[in-house]
Amino acid sequence: MVRRFVMMFVLLALLAACGGQQAAQPAAAPTQAPEPTADAAPAEQPDTAAAASDACPDGSRLFDHELLATEPVCIPAAPERIIALDMASVELTLLTKKTLLATSGWILAELPLLEPTFADRLATVEDVGYPANLEKVLALKPDLILAAGGTDVGETIDVEQALQIAPVVIADPLIYNDWKLGMEFWSAVLGVPEFYDAMEANYKERVAELQAALGESRGREISVISTSTYGISLWLPDTPPGAILADVGLARPEAQSLVGDAALERYQARQYISISEERLDLADGDAIFFFTYASTDPATAEKESAFITEFTQKPLWQSLKAVKAGQAFLVPGYWWRCQTYLLANKVLDDLFTHLTDTRATTPVLTEPPSAS
Repeated sequence: MVRRFVMMFVLLALLAACGGQQAAQPAAAPTQAPEPTADAAPAEQPDTAAAASDACPDGSRLFDHELLATEPVCIPAAPERIIALDMASVELTLLTKKTLLATSGWILAELPLLEPTFADRLATVEDVGYPANLEKVLALKPDLILAAGGTDVGETIDVEQALQIAPVVIADPLIYNDWKLGMEFWSAVLGVPEFYDAMEANYKERVAELQAALGESRGREISVISTSTYGISLWLPDTPPGAILADVGLARPEAQSLVGDAALERYQARQYISISEERLDLADGDAIFFFTYASTDPATAEKESAFITEFTQKPLWQSLKAVKAGQAFLVPGYWWRCQTYLLANKVLDDLFTHLTDTRATTPVLTEPPSAS
């Protein structure tokens, strides 16, 4: 009790020193429920003297980037103790062997299933909540806090108050649209741009191998949908799996080929288009990849599994041409979260398996070049 009282006293003292500015309103990747959106404008960031100046403290550097959702900010030149509140930043922190102190509970609930090789390391990572609990953040003594913002899902962390604890880097939510955006951004933050270059080169090599294996069948129209107790949604070309299919050069059904204002005009929504079961015709194609989100909670996982079983037995689903042809593939939850390098490559592996009946021969890079 005494320790908790002291921590609360220190936190309140720090927060009282923040002044009267309005806190920024960053937002995270979604929890397990709604699909992520990336249409909102980047959140405003409180001005800080350090961020506005080129003169950073010893051991720090001024970070600026076109996908930084704030003013430039001084960050550690070699960060080691990191709180990461975004899936891609968590992955890169783990891949670079830096200390991941904490993340949000929704990531801890999904990532061990999406990337089992990280399960042991994630078991010791603290859950700071969603939005992040500042008392927990303070107690962990991070030297850097990473998050993505600007969606309407909710706050990841109170930026103004968190800045009194450690430097905070907030990415523009555009990083959710394509794994390359997020991984390039976080590689720049962590000072390992050569690692991103190697990731990109490796991914391109694997894409080229897939294209060769597909041959003329690249013209097949590939449908991508999520199916969960939260509803059925079409995932358009500017979603994470949509970007991967575009990299490969795979066609999409006309109903799923719209981007931006064109999608808004037809569906009154962008990127993720909710449909009723009566409009499952919009989900048809030469092949369908469908999925739900991952969860380590047994009750949640059982509920979603039961939903998928019931859904795939319905006559409207069974009437689709892809289903009749045996070309509807239930794929794991990393399709929902493939906004990271490793998860994007898992999607490529599924495309190899289901569309070519072969496997990639190019291995996925899992270490920075200097560690090879």
